Amino acid sequence: MKNLQIPILVAAACLALTGAAKAQVPVIDAATLSQATTTAANTAQIMQSNAQILTATNATLAAVTGNRTTGSIASAAMGGGFSMTAAPSLGSLLGGSSMSWGSLGSYGATASTIINGLNLVKTLSGNATATTGTDQAYSGAVNNAAALTGIVQGAQAAATARTSSLTGAGALIGTAPDIKGSIDQNSQTQVQTALTINEVIGGVNATNAALNAQQMQELAAQAKAVQVMNPNQ
Repeated sequence: MKNLQIPILVAAACLALTGAAKAQVPVIDAATLSQATTTAANTAQIMQSNAQILTATNATLAAVTGNRTTGSIASAAMGGGFSMTAAPSLGSLLGGSSMSWGSLGSYGATASTIINGLNLVKTLSGNATATTGTDQAYSGAVNNAAALTGIVQGAQAAATARTSSLTGAGALIGTAPDIKGSIDQNSQTQVQTALTINEVIGGVNATNAALNAQQMQELAAQAKAVQVMNPNQ
């Protein structure tokens, strides 16, 4: 009986070893492998798309933020340095007081030379110490004429320089590398337009001062006529 048990035990051990060996053999699931491969490929494609979106977002952000230079547009309306803000006060001109040239510089000096070349009298009455209303009106008219001479010369020079600058600024339109540059160029153009309009307003004010000086002359003449006809007044 013992002799029979030994072969049985050996056979059982062999069967156990054979079963253990079969349990360690790897098994490939073709469907699962295919699905995993597809998922990995889709994930890689999504990551690539996200990287492209991030790059485009950063480029868009850079195109609409930060500072941009606007070139010669920023000084297009300066007119070579002349501005109506440099003109003397029109109120002081009409008052008949001493002439103040403001900041007209060389234009004021040229105007003064022209006015002095006319050899105008200082007062109409000839009394330098106690001027009359007519004398004050006359002095205001002389000051106004001198100021207008300087202003016209400066404005003409500024108009020439401004035309050249604005022409050059126009050539820059469309050259901005991005949206922010285009917006800044447009904003700067609006600023320069406002400055140019301000110069025009200054010129109109100077014209009004000339008309005012003319009216003051007429009022002074009428007052003088009344004094002549009514010496008791």
